[in-house]
Amino acid sequence: MKVSYDFRDSVVVVTGGGHGIGAGLCRAVAQAGGVAVSADIAPDPALSENAGPGHIDVERVDVGHGGELEEFLRAVIDKHGKIDAFVQAAAIQPRQFIEDMAPETWHRIMDVNLNSLFYAARVLMPHMKARRSGTIVAFASGLAQTGWAKASGYATTKAALIAFIKSIAREGLPYGVRANIIAPGITDTNLFTGPNDPEEQEFFRVRGGGVGTVDEVVPLLMFLISDASRSLTGALLSRDLIIHPSATTGS
Repeated sequence: MKVSYDFRDSVVVVTGGGHGIGAGLCRAVAQAGGVAVSADIAPDPALSENAGPGHIDVERVDVGHGGELEEFLRAVIDKHGKIDAFVQAAAIQPRQFIEDMAPETWHRIMDVNLNSLFYAARVLMPHMKARRSGTIVAFASGLAQTGWAKASGYATTKAALIAFIKSIAREGLPYGVRANIIAPGITDTNLFTGPNDPEEQEFFRVRGGGVGTVDEVVPLLMFLISDASRSLTGALLSRDLIIHPSATTGS
């Protein structure tokens, strides 16, 4: 069986849309005829090339600065008239023991991974409620439940995002506004290869349950932002596997 989507006349904003899963989702939305707006601190201009039949707008945005993110979202609404879906794929994962972590690093992790969704929701929720339509998707991680050495900041934000999404899902329910969260599992992106040395990467590729690809995650995201999931809100969908206890890193 094959699944296809029609995203014509749809506007989808993706933070962290310049690379990895976010970029893959932008391409899929454009290929389905929609407008994907990629917001990334390190944008990839080539992302907009040969994107059709829809198109991809590429914007430089530091989502860790709430005012900048809110201004960006309002500009998207002014330009396109609406935002149908918002996907928060932006995240950072510095690895440090807690005693070595500077407060500035901790606050930066909170700002990019967690607080950015608060600022985005301040703009998106009233907009989507007024339209009585819209969907928000964020990313969790298996580390939200297991924790991980040197990943306290990242794991904390992912746990908090689950509660935040479930809460705004209840706020949006009477207005037809949905919010869901996905734990994509270990995926072959910079967020996995960056913090993990080659030995750790090899463990997961060979003995730790395997490493997924962007193309395996994007279809689930397309489902979550489409009308196919219109009855689903406040849900956590997980692709995470049980991590072997001898592993030394996380997803």
